[in-house]
Parts: sequence; structure tokens; C-alpha cells
Amino acid sequence: MSADWLQLLASSEYLGELYGGAPPLPDVCDLFYVHIDERENSVTLGFDTRSFPANPSAEWEGKELNAFEFHLVFAEVEGLQVTGWGAAEAKEIHLATHGGAFFEVVLGSEGSGIAFRAATARLAKWRGYLASDSP
Repeated sequence: MSADWLQLLASSEYLGELYGGAPPLPDVCDLFYVHIDERENSVTLGFDTRSFPANPSAEWEGKELNAFEFHLVFAEVEGLQVTGWGAAEAKEIHLATHGGAFFEVVLGSEGSGIAFRAATARLAKWRGYLASDSP
């Protein structure tokens, strides 16, 4: 999964320029948002990381930002299965690309989590911000 995750996010259409081609690994990204939209036939996933971009946006200069979040929208979703959801499932993120034909996403495991295939994926939005490290 890490290879497909890195290949996708390292591309210039995603986070490649911000991270200098080395986006954060899935184990340092917290999945904090899942939105299933049956009208748009899409699933949006929101991730948060303390792995701040190596090439931050010019508008962030001079600001004490230490956190980054981004949202991926998967569209033309097929085979959506929701078998459970909780903190444990949000920690397991599996992304596979199949020759550019489609994406396969599993959050959690096949026994408990969310699984789907999507024809397309895109970076919907991203932002840098100042996060407190205290609980």
C-alpha cells in the first residue's frame, strides 16, 4: 500500500510540489473525515499530519504553522461496503492503484471497515495550520 500511496501523492497533481516528491507516509497521517455522497457517487477522505510540507505555500511564510491537512475525493465509486467503523478502522488505510484503471481503497479490514473501488481520485483541498500538541 505504501508504494501506491506514495506514487499517487508524490505526483504534481497531488502533494508532490509541496513535499518535494516525498509526501508523508500513511502511518503519519490521521484519517479524521469520511464523507460518502450518494448524489455524487463519491467518497471524500480527510487526512491530518504533523509532517509539514518541505516547500510550503508562499502565503504561509512568516506564520508558525506545524500541521497540514488534505482531502482526497474518490469518484465513480463502485462496490461500496461498510461493515463497521471506529478508531481502529481509521488507523488502517490501504490504497492500491490498478494500472491507472481504478483505485481500490480499504479502511480497516475486510471484516470491519469501509471498502470501495473508484474510477478517479483528486486532491480537493489542503491547508497548513497551527496545531496544539497538548491533549
